[in-house]
This record gives sequence, structure tokens and C-alpha cells, in this order.
Amino acid sequence: MLTKVNKMSKAPTASPVENKILHAPKALFAKPQTSKQALILFTRLPIAGKTKTRLIPYLGKKGARDIHLALLQDFAKLYWNFHRKEKEVKLFLFFSSATANEIVEGAFDSGKKESNKEQEGRNEGIAEMKILRKLFPDAEFVPQEGEDIFRKMENAFLYTFQEGYSFSYLVGADIPFLSVDSFYKVFSEGRKGKNALGESLDGGYYGIGLQSRVEKSDLDKIFSPGKKRNGRKENMEQNSTGKPESAETEKQEVDFFEYTKTALYATGLPLLLLKKRRDIDEKEDIIAYRQLIPYNKALQSSYIGKEILRQSKISIIIPCYKEGDTLSNMEEQLRPYKKQAEILFADGGENHFSGEYKVVPCPKGRAKQMNSAAKEASGDILFFLHCDSILPKGFLEEIREALRKTPVACFGIRFKPFSPLMTICSFISNHRVYDRKVMFGDQGIFLGRELFFEMGGFPDIPLMEDYQFSLNLKSRGIPMGLCKKRLITSERRFSGSFFHKLLIMWKMNRLRARYRKGEEIDALAKEYRDIR
Repeated sequence: MLTKVNKMSKAPTASPVENKILHAPKALFAKPQTSKQALILFTRLPIAGKTKTRLIPYLGKKGARDIHLALLQDFAKLYWNFHRKEKEVKLFLFFSSATANEIVEGAFDSGKKESNKEQEGRNEGIAEMKILRKLFPDAEFVPQEGEDIFRKMENAFLYTFQEGYSFSYLVGADIPFLSVDSFYKVFSEGRKGKNALGESLDGGYYGIGLQSRVEKSDLDKIFSPGKKRNGRKENMEQNSTGKPESAETEKQEVDFFEYTKTALYATGLPLLLLKKRRDIDEKEDIIAYRQLIPYNKALQSSYIGKEILRQSKISIIIPCYKEGDTLSNMEEQLRPYKKQAEILFADGGENHFSGEYKVVPCPKGRAKQMNSAAKEASGDILFFLHCDSILPKGFLEEIREALRKTPVACFGIRFKPFSPLMTICSFISNHRVYDRKVMFGDQGIFLGRELFFEMGGFPDIPLMEDYQFSLNLKSRGIPMGLCKKRLITSERRFSGSFFHKLLIMWKMNRLRARYRKGEEIDALAKEYRDIR
């Protein structure tokens, strides 16, 4: 068993700064607690480039760090809600030893000469430790120790057992949907003498609870997957539990969850199997949770849900054909957003571009153009915009907010120039989204990339591709949303006098009715051109 003295090679020298930041003496030499149950949080410090490393190629260093911080914020909220009723459960926060060495050993050695880069990194680590201290003010902070994630977990349990805790539950911070009720269940069953294990979707486990009366030999077996295999030591992710860090190590033959479950049954103690959950470590995890956000109120209000949407990249796709001044106006309008969104013009021909935007040449036809550009887009969210539209201020934030509540949405519409008739027309168009679940392209349709391609894109028809796309969504029961802000569009398709405009509206309604009855779309398209 570990002793308090050998948990680190030597106790750090006490100093006002060190004690303020790490509370190391308390963490290392704490007196036995009256509480008999411990909650162990395993995490890295939220330092850019050193956490959620598998997300860095997708989100960048800062983006991956912000995802981790959002998860920690959600966990802190969960813990405090749980702690209000279960005050006897003590929180231990075990943070990565590599980071601890950087901060503790380097930070307080007055005789050590540091480069500017080392100084900057250490200061950042101290700043992030302060963030965690603010999130978990009553937690006992302890550096992780061990050659891999399994040895670190084993040593964490040994630490709490030596402190007099009869049951300890270790969990990673990267699992959305952990709940107060799930914690109640774990610790209630823990008091009855049960171990606990929660499977993660990737074949590892996100939480493990152990009784202190588990034999040391059994404890070694439970955490044996982290030992050297085939002469190679595995590099394990310190931020999560029971799984490897790199894609290379994930391909190994060991099924971590099944191995651990078998080892826990071998202890002879009853085992509580927890609900299977998805963690957040890979790009695929981010995508899965992004798709789930509109359907889950808890995720909508969570820090991680908001952060995922905040980091979602938006691709603006503008189909255009024979556009003159309208195209120039759109290019000028989008210029302030070049760094905030990906902008693609789907060129159906006979357009003249400034050369500062990505142009996707494609066959003429609005559906063909939008589908072709969507395949070239890299955004998480696809926003289809007509060339004659005027965007409202803050439209990118409006898009993200709308997709927090519904998987697909559009803007409300107003026509320019304004007139009583067109005001009525815009009112009808906007309420059509709620009443009939139909969106039109001039309202600016947007949705997640995955949903768009799952739906097969816009139907390749010469007319009413937006109408049919809405009908397809409606048939699948996919809800639609309408932004509060209004997109302004030209009334160029409604030319002429008051009565002529009314006639055009009536004819277009008749075309949609005939389309619903099954008339040939090519014939309807010819009539539509005659109407305009």
C-alpha cells in the first residue's frame, strides 16, 4: 500500500504561493476524514495543447481546451447539486502528474533558469489551476502518479483507502449526462457493499467504484491492462478513464470494459453495472452530441452543449446564375464575415466574381448548385442563402441559437421595397414554417451537415427543390425552427402592379398545389418561367 510519505518523492517546500495555488500540504498529508465515501475526479488541467489532444486536429488547441473546460464546468455544477444533499461524500481531484511536475517542480525552484517559453507555460498552468480551484473550492487536489492511466487510477484508490474511505467512485470529467440521480445510485449501492462500473461507448469505461476491502492482489488485476504488452508500454490518456490516448493504441486487442468487469466479478463482491454512455474524445463524439442538442433540454442548457455550438463552423452557400450588381452587393455584404465563416458561391454560369471567395463551378440548376457546393463545404452547419438577400446583424449567432432548439431552421423574411401587400406575403411565409412545416429558400435554410446529407440533399428537380426538401423533413418528423431576426429579400419575382403581384402569388400557389397532386415538374417549371 502507498504511504503518505512516498506518494511524492518529497513534500514540496511550503510557500505562500504554493499553498495558495495547490494546497499541496493538505492534499498530501490530510488527516483521516469522517466521511467514508469518496468521489474521485480524474482530469488534466485545462491547458491548450495538453488536453483533449485527439480533438486538436479538428478544433485546434484552444478549441479542444475550451471543450474540456466546459465539461469541467458541467461537472462542477453536477457535483454541487449532489453535494447539497450528500455532504459526507468527499471530492478528490486527481490531476495529471506531468502537468503537476511542470507547475510544482519548475514553478518554485528559485535557482532554476527558465526560458521565456517555459515561464509562459508555467504561468498558464498556474492560471488554469486557479480556475479549477474556483470550480472545486472544497476539493482535495492530488497529483496523479503512475506509469500509465491504470496505475494512476490504482494509486488514486489506494490514496483514498489509506485515508479511511470505505468506498470510492472514480469518474472522468468528459461524460455529458452524468446526473445527481446516477451519483445517488452509485453511492447508495456503495454503502451496501457493491462495486460499480460504467461502460463508455468506445469500449472503455467512464466510471469505476471500489470497496476498500478489495484485496490488493485483486486491485492489481483490475488495473492490469495498463501494463506492458508485447514488449511495448502503452501511452494512455490521463483525462479519461479506462481507454488509450492514440488511435494506434485503440486498435489493441484488449476490451477494457469486459476485462475490468470480469476482474470485478472475480473479487466476489456484487457489481453495479451503470448505464452505457458516450464520452467526448473524438470528432465523432462532437458530431453526435451536436446532432443531439436540439432534442435534449439538459444538453441545450449545459456548458458543453453551448460550447459545441459556439465552435461549430458555418459554411454559407450562395447559388448564383447571371447575377450582376446583386452578386457584387452580396460579396460586399459578406466581406466582414470572411474569417468567421466559410463562404462558397455555387456558380451556375455567367457570373463575374471578385476573386476573394471560393467559387464552385457546377451545372445550372439551383438544386444541383447547392448540392455541389455542399459537398465542397467543410462546415459543421450549412447555410443556404439566395444572392438577393440582405442578412440581419448577428446572423451567425442567430443560426447557432436556432440550432440549439431545432435541427433545421430558417430566418423570417421581409421584402424590399416594403409595401402592405408584401408585408402580408412575408407574414404568411413566416407563419407557414409553424403552420405547415414548410420553408422556402429565400428565407435562408440552415441545418447540420450530417442531417443534410442524410436527407439526400436538395431533390434534383428544376423547381420547388426547397419545397420538396421541407416535405421530406416533415415526413421524417424533423422539427423546424424560425429565427426571430428577419432576412430581407428582393421582390424581383413579384414585378408589376398590385393586382399583377396578386396574380403571380395565386399562380405560384396553384403550381404548388398541382405539384402535390403529382403533375410533371418539368411542365410546371416551364409555366413558372412564364409567370416570372
